[in-house]
Amino acid sequence: MPNPRYKLLSLGILAPLLSSALLALYLAWRTGSGGREIFLAWLVVGMISIAATLFVMRGHRTPTASGADREMPDNPQVTVSPRTTGPFAPDDSVLLTGPERRPELPINTILEMAPAGIIVTARDGTIKTFNPAAEKLFGCRAHEARGQNFTRFVPGALSNGQCVIVGGEHILEGVQGSGRRIPVTVRVSEMTLNGKPMYTCVVTDIAGRAHKETMLQEAQTRFQEMVETAHDLVWSLDAQGRWIYLNAATKSIYGHAPEDMLGHHVSEYQSPEYKDEGARALAKLMAGHELVHYEAVHVDRQGINHFLSFNGKAYFDAAGKIQHISGTARDITEQKLYQQQLYYQAQHDALTGLYNRNFFQMELDRLVAQVSRSGAECALFYIDLDQFKFINDTLGHAAGDRLLIEVTAMFTSQIREGDLLARFGGDEFTLLLSNIDIDKALQVADKLRVTIESYRFVEKGEAYNIGCSIGVAIIDNHAHSGEEVMSHADLACNLAKSQGRNRVVLYDPALGGEDGMAKDMGWAARVKDAVENDRFSLVFQPIISLRTGEVYGYEALLRMTHEDGSEILPRGFLPAAERFGLIHSVERWSVRHAIHHLARENKRLHTQFRFAINLSGRAFGDEGLLPVIEQALRSTGLDPFLLTFEITETAAITNITVVTEFVRKLKRLGCQFALDDFGSGFSSFAYLKQLQVDKVKIDGVFIRRLANDDIDHALVKAITSLAHTLGLETIASGVEDEQTLRLLEQHGVDYAQGYYLGRPTPDLGQGQFNFLQSGCKLA
Repeated sequence: MPNPRYKLLSLGILAPLLSSALLALYLAWRTGSGGREIFLAWLVVGMISIAATLFVMRGHRTPTASGADREMPDNPQVTVSPRTTGPFAPDDSVLLTGPERRPELPINTILEMAPAGIIVTARDGTIKTFNPAAEKLFGCRAHEARGQNFTRFVPGALSNGQCVIVGGEHILEGVQGSGRRIPVTVRVSEMTLNGKPMYTCVVTDIAGRAHKETMLQEAQTRFQEMVETAHDLVWSLDAQGRWIYLNAATKSIYGHAPEDMLGHHVSEYQSPEYKDEGARALAKLMAGHELVHYEAVHVDRQGINHFLSFNGKAYFDAAGKIQHISGTARDITEQKLYQQQLYYQAQHDALTGLYNRNFFQMELDRLVAQVSRSGAECALFYIDLDQFKFINDTLGHAAGDRLLIEVTAMFTSQIREGDLLARFGGDEFTLLLSNIDIDKALQVADKLRVTIESYRFVEKGEAYNIGCSIGVAIIDNHAHSGEEVMSHADLACNLAKSQGRNRVVLYDPALGGEDGMAKDMGWAARVKDAVENDRFSLVFQPIISLRTGEVYGYEALLRMTHEDGSEILPRGFLPAAERFGLIHSVERWSVRHAIHHLARENKRLHTQFRFAINLSGRAFGDEGLLPVIEQALRSTGLDPFLLTFEITETAAITNITVVTEFVRKLKRLGCQFALDDFGSGFSSFAYLKQLQVDKVKIDGVFIRRLANDDIDHALVKAITSLAHTLGLETIASGVEDEQTLRLLEQHGVDYAQGYYLGRPTPDLGQGQFNFLQSGCKLA
């Protein structure tokens, strides 16, 4: 084949010279002139042609093999074509080709730029080519690797001189120059060069990928362990609502192993009375709605209901068909039962199980509104036990509680199923009778009176007569409010007591004005006389610190002296004082004398005793009370921090706005504030912070039965824990035995008072104290 350089020489020099010579001859013939100038022009053109041709020939040289080509002496002219197939894998889009193909891309460029290690070996595994990526991967230079066997770097690739992994991708173990072993993938292709069989091996480091896969596997394992050990139910349903996955929580909820429930429809485990609701929830899920905190009732293998809170979501394919429904469920049975218990306690009296005052008043308001529209007649009874105070004070609170329980059973047995009986407070009961006329109502009232009159309360072998006074008020379309009807029944009851007790009195405005009101006004006159002539007195019951055993302070209790010299407790005169607007005068007297007495006694005894002073619900409407407190504090110099003003929980919640403002002013003076009878209604929990309470006095009803009633035990523990969480101190009232005292100490109650610890006495530190057998320290 002619040398291309000769072609360039003939075309670049001879052709221009010949053509220019012919042109010069033509010009000489036409002009007839000499050829000196023409010859010079021809010579210039020729020299230019020769120079241009030599320059082109110098640049047109065949490339010499180098780099990777010199690593393959058997085939120095091997090149790479991206458009053909061959020994490299198709994904590489490269091919080693022979000299018969048109050169396109030098192989050393491909080998040097390839991100994966490329190793070309002979049939027996002897390495011929070792690119830079292979050098980096195995930590070995190309000149060191050439001539070694491929099994030096990938031991599992060859066996008995034959490649056992030709075709496809294989995960093997590679060995670096340092001896460190790494995971690699190897793809091997066969090829023939100059009649010799060879292998092209593409090796990729997958250490990072293997690490990620290991981490992913570990994460999946951890997730599976978390799901399987979770207390919450993790579940999946198919498109028909059948279980397809359940974790181990099924054992604690349903009593079944997960595999026993798979394939069963979810409706099989729903409580029968809730199946329709469950079907609607499943339909919503299948319609694409997500369920959040959906409460359902399912049954376990013993048929016991479990309240479950479900979260669930349906998953759809590209065609919009349900693939599966998955979610979680939490067993909230204990929480629901606790809520039901709290709801019950909020509406019921803890001792008798009857409805409490708050619930009764709401129902009374509702009934009055209903009667005003319908025109029907109903009746309200206000019942007061006549001898309860004697039993309670003489035989103790435990006997008084048992009396109330037995009386409740007798009342319940005598009324209709639809009638509403409530314990209104202390020994007072209220009863609502629907759709009843006056005559029938009076018959029922007298039947209740006779039942209690015939009853004998037995304690320690002694029998006691009780009796009850009942006030009856008729509810008709003339009644304006529940409060009005209640005041009528209360007044009728007071008339029954003033007329000799153990009788029934029907409220009649005319009769009340002529007889009963006069009696009541007599009490009002005596209260007014007692205020003006200091015929009130204070007694003091000790409050003991359960941490130190010392007397922490005293509760100041009010007494009124009767004309015959007998002592009258507050329940005997305060109702009349409230009805006739004398309660403010009584409370001002009580507060003023309590502050002066405490200041004198602390100075005399060199102590820092504290006083707890009771206030009625109406005290917070008395604009003159705060000035009385301020004046007494200024005149005595008493530290305001030693005073704690108490109000009952019910009174505080009833007047929450007024009470909050009054307490704020008290706190500004430096005094403290406590909620008395705490826990009786469970309605004040939410108001503890709003009222800026310092102490809570736990209702004595819970304390007296603490040792024998699990519910009261739990409630006292819960109240104490809540109070301490809010930074409040707790006081237990009504402690009557050592066992109760020890339980209060265990629960962390801060202070206690009651007959076991000390009865009310006129002078500080003068009573018979029977508490903390280690002894009492009177400061």
